[in-house]
Amino acid sequence: MITHVRSVALGVPDLGAAREFFEKHWQLDPVAADADRVFLGAGCQDDHVLRLRATAEPRMDLLCLAATDEHAVDEIAGRVAAHPQGRLLTTPATCDDLGGGYRFRFLDCEGRTVEVASGTAARAFRPVEAGESRPTGISHVVLNTADLPTASAFYRAVFGLQVTDWVEDIMVFLRSGAAHHMLAFTRAPHVSLNHVAFELRGIDEFMRATGEMTKKGYTPLWGPGRHGVGANTFTYFQEPSSRFVAEYTTGMLRIDPDHTWTPRVYPANAQTSDTWGVASPRDDAVSASLRGCPDTGLWQPPPV
Repeated sequence: MITHVRSVALGVPDLGAAREFFEKHWQLDPVAADADRVFLGAGCQDDHVLRLRATAEPRMDLLCLAATDEHAVDEIAGRVAAHPQGRLLTTPATCDDLGGGYRFRFLDCEGRTVEVASGTAARAFRPVEAGESRPTGISHVVLNTADLPTASAFYRAVFGLQVTDWVEDIMVFLRSGAAHHMLAFTRAPHVSLNHVAFELRGIDEFMRATGEMTKKGYTPLWGPGRHGVGANTFTYFQEPSSRFVAEYTTGMLRIDPDHTWTPRVYPANAQTSDTWGVASPRDDAVSASLRGCPDTGLWQPPPV
């Protein structure tokens, strides 16, 4: 029903600086721009994977999820409308914004604005070649939550997501298809965006991308390493002006849909964080950066 994270929209106080980081250094493709928004694509057919909008304070404007078809969009909208903690902002309809498609928006149980879409226009793109450090798209998104059981239950009920694994009672990983996780929620004192993870073509491209960012003067917040949960590699960087965290990743565990999967509970230790043991420890500074500041966009849908 939900196939992948289509895009993430961020509100940033310095649109020019954020655009330079994600376009010039993170190597996303310029797609379109208007008075206060910039749309960036990757090596995939999604019309864009990242939207930046000029705002007074950093905020997550939208989490945009792709659905299989219009019937799935309608069904999810019905679930949101029936859920006591969901609030429809728009009803499903054809959209004339970038990419078009059949979409609706709602507020989730903690006030995030979420968009669900199907039938969006495929973008002509240049595939990522061997050795390139351009992202191929969004791998997954991790969200900070002040109420882990409620957030997990809401997204499972509305989207039909399945629990893959846990880290103690601190973090839950949710999937829709074969990838180990598409979304994850982690406990925090407040609701905010933890990070957006961008997929690289392979391990060589992942290491090249990490090296190129380092050469450009961006010190990794954490990594490179390989997570014990999901088996995906990681290097995290911070966009300097907004402080949003972006991750390079590849090699995530794939789950055979024809076989049953029993969720596991991992300990919250160094081995779970990094099975390679080569990344610096996840200290308080790293954790604070991933928690970020309370999201100023909660319960306040973006105007566009």
